[in-house]
Amino acid sequence: MEFFMPDRKPDYEINKPDPYPMLCESMKKVIDYQAEHSADAFDTDCSWDEMRVKYVEERRFWNEGGPQAVKTVEVMVPGPMGDVPARIYYPDDKPEHYAVVFIHGGGFTVGSNDTHDRMMRSVMAASGCCVIGVDYHLAPEAKFPIPLYESAAVVRFFQEHGAQYGVLTDKMALAGDSGGANLAMGVNLYLRDTPGGNGFVKALLLYYGSFVLQDSSSARLYGTLLDGMRKSDLTTYMSYYVNADDMENPYFAAFLNDLSTGVPPIYMCCGSLDPLLDDTKTLEQMMKYFGVSTQVDIVPGALHAFMHYGRMMPEAVECLERSGAFFKAQL
Repeated sequence: MEFFMPDRKPDYEINKPDPYPMLCESMKKVIDYQAEHSADAFDTDCSWDEMRVKYVEERRFWNEGGPQAVKTVEVMVPGPMGDVPARIYYPDDKPEHYAVVFIHGGGFTVGSNDTHDRMMRSVMAASGCCVIGVDYHLAPEAKFPIPLYESAAVVRFFQEHGAQYGVLTDKMALAGDSGGANLAMGVNLYLRDTPGGNGFVKALLLYYGSFVLQDSSSARLYGTLLDGMRKSDLTTYMSYYVNADDMENPYFAAFLNDLSTGVPPIYMCCGSLDPLLDDTKTLEQMMKYFGVSTQVDIVPGALHAFMHYGRMMPEAVECLERSGAFFKAQL
């Protein structure tokens, strides 16, 4: 018998089930709408400028409606690459509020306070707190650790100067979705390890974050063009954001950091069809081992980034409300 090795390239998309039949009804409505109005919104096979334009257009519809802020204030915060824009959403006209600092997702490459506007207003309403959105500079122009440093600078700025904006500084929460959840966890750990500490951070609100598992069951099974979470998409985002030498930096890959100290109570949510699901499950198990209070919502039949779709998905509204209530309970 003659032996040889067939010339086969690895294919990360084979062996994945078709997610559409497994979607919950509200998620199907979202995907059907996307197919008609923005079918290629999450395709990364284009320039990052094109990715950003498509992302802004896709999010415009989903940001309509929802709770309204009494006022918003734009603040420029000094950072390592110049000023970092921050936006404060106020739920009412009371003179003082506790604050949630929200760091948006988008693979570190797309997104802004505008694309995550409704999510932040929803957290504001549910928590009764002001929400401070961070418009960090995007990759690849600003690679890791610049967005981490910028987000940390915004948190520290409001912790030190919040009184002039009506922000109570002794109890704050850090929140973020997807790449923003990665940054929220990284910022918490970075502040813990730098002068001033992170004792004022009383909760983390982490929506379908990456922390970073190198491989997992959910990563093998899920992630398609429907949610822009194919292996090729994730590789593109990582190539823009992280140099090879930083892939195991513990402020990026939180699972390689010491999580036994300095981690406050955590709210997490994730869709059951999200390739990052095992990141959430693994972090939950670690926190249980270290005695950190956690609340985790796994939404059956939901894809990555489902919390943007509150106009059609009551599950998204419910998770945003639960996360706000979770921080409120820590006050």
